[in-house]
Amino acid sequence: MEGLLALLGLALLLALYRAPWLARARVELGGLPPGFPGQGGEGRAEVELLCPLPVFFRLESLPSAPLGLEPRSTSGVAWGRTRLALPLPHRYRRRGEHPVRLGLRLQGPLGLGERLLLLEAGKALVYPPLRPLPPYTPVPSFFLEGRPTPFGLPDPLEAKGLRPYRPGDSLRLLAKKASLRRGEPLVREVEKSLLGSLFLHLDTQALHPSYLDHATSLAAWLLLEAERRGERYGLSAGEVLPLGRGKAHLERALALLARLAPTPSPALPPPAPPGSTYFLVSQGVEEAFLQAALRGATRARQGVLLLLPEGYFLYPGEKGRPVFGTPPGLARALALRGLLLAHGLELRVVRGHQAPTL
Repeated sequence: MEGLLALLGLALLLALYRAPWLARARVELGGLPPGFPGQGGEGRAEVELLCPLPVFFRLESLPSAPLGLEPRSTSGVAWGRTRLALPLPHRYRRRGEHPVRLGLRLQGPLGLGERLLLLEAGKALVYPPLRPLPPYTPVPSFFLEGRPTPFGLPDPLEAKGLRPYRPGDSLRLLAKKASLRRGEPLVREVEKSLLGSLFLHLDTQALHPSYLDHATSLAAWLLLEAERRGERYGLSAGEVLPLGRGKAHLERALALLARLAPTPSPALPPPAPPGSTYFLVSQGVEEAFLQAALRGATRARQGVLLLLPEGYFLYPGEKGRPVFGTPPGLARALALRGLLLAHGLELRVVRGHQAPTL
């Protein structure tokens, strides 16, 4: 009998020692939406612990400099199904898609056995930094199109006249007062205009660590300005986003810019959509890149090749030292300036001590 009790005691001690390894954890992340550097708030991580035996736990958020996460922790005893909530105050600092990690330390009830878990709650998306830059307006397209309006409703002030209702006309265009006066249904004829469209391509070959941050910041500013003016825009940044506009389209473009990573070889530009302004940004402008740019500009209304030889430029208010010398990419592009212009690509160079003038 005593031997059996001893065996039961040893089995109990072994079970208590193994208790941290029998526990299972699931984690969910909320309250960290995509945003620009400088934006902040308080997210939340919810952890569910399944512990068949009692354990001591300590849950803490691991620091993240790009997300500006402030450390928070909670501790206690868990047994069975236990739900934990951990606040995550944050202030975004650096572009990219950054993981949110938690540390969970489990210990047996008698201080026997210890287990450390690294939990990845999810990822937070930080857009490129948004800083004011000179405006850039694409040239008008070949095609007439209506001006975009909020909520899809036409602005009566942009109607150029009235005409009788025809089958297929939207009821939103119905002029009620004029129809009552005339005794027949009349609709507003919305003005059409020549709006420009912008197709932007970013070369991901980075010869300087700051190149992609400056290039994506410039691209985000150009796309936001195009959205504000109601123009269609597309983006080639790791993936190709066709021409479009609207909040969802802008969010997809900013997400591409946030996730953009450097590559050892140049990213070749795709062909420009017909009638668009073809805007290319590069640092190295390798031969393969130039050849693809010449082919891609054939259907463009206008082409611009923006070269950043040093990989960075001055934002408004910054001061820098003059830059000397001619990098290989700059010499290659200058030698082909005439050929580029003959194919509709205007070369613009912004050195490291200059601010972009678009």
